[in-house]
Amino acid sequence: MADLSSYLKRARGGRVVQTGFLDLEAQALLEEAARAEGFRVAFFGGFPLAERKVAVLYPAEVPSVYDPVEVVFLEREPPDLGEAMGDLEPWEGGFLVALIPQGKKALQEAGFTLLPPPEGALKAKSERVRTLVVPSLRVDAVGAKGFGVSRSYFVQGVKAGKVRLKGRLASPKEEMAPGDTLLAEGLGSLRLVEVLGETRRGNYKIKVEVER
Repeated sequence: MADLSSYLKRARGGRVVQTGFLDLEAQALLEEAARAEGFRVAFFGGFPLAERKVAVLYPAEVPSVYDPVEVVFLEREPPDLGEAMGDLEPWEGGFLVALIPQGKKALQEAGFTLLPPPEGALKAKSERVRTLVVPSLRVDAVGAKGFGVSRSYFVQGVKAGKVRLKGRLASPKEEMAPGDTLLAEGLGSLRLVEVLGETRRGNYKIKVEVER
């Protein structure tokens, strides 16, 4: 796993810091640590439902950061580029791959021709099933991560009676089980499809389906 502490150390100097592509657990750990220190963090994966993503840490006074990820089309399968390469998806006659500039340079030097993605290749998939890493199966943890909002914001909505679990008002501390559905006013619905297991650090890897 990437050395997340080095990114945090650099960000403490008030700089904008970009990581390489991180897996789901590293994203969750970095986001928690960054917010605890008052940094903002944005994630970019190239694909609508990307699992591997680049994180950009930045101070609160910076209004926004740019997306460093580009998806290209390759006519043959690329080698593993580690943190310079994100998700890889087979596409008609080749592969779509998410890259940061270091990855693009490495492939060009290896003799690959980087082409723009075919029309329609990056449209959001009709299903909204995604894999997440969460610290627990509680309503507040799963809901916040699944809908992409802060935990404190989601808890406010739960306490205001705007979130229902299995048809009744939800409590932030309630635990969800596969098949359970959250209905959140203004956010949509979230169904816990499957608990895939625990990670090395005791988090849960889950599959959810979100409709907005």
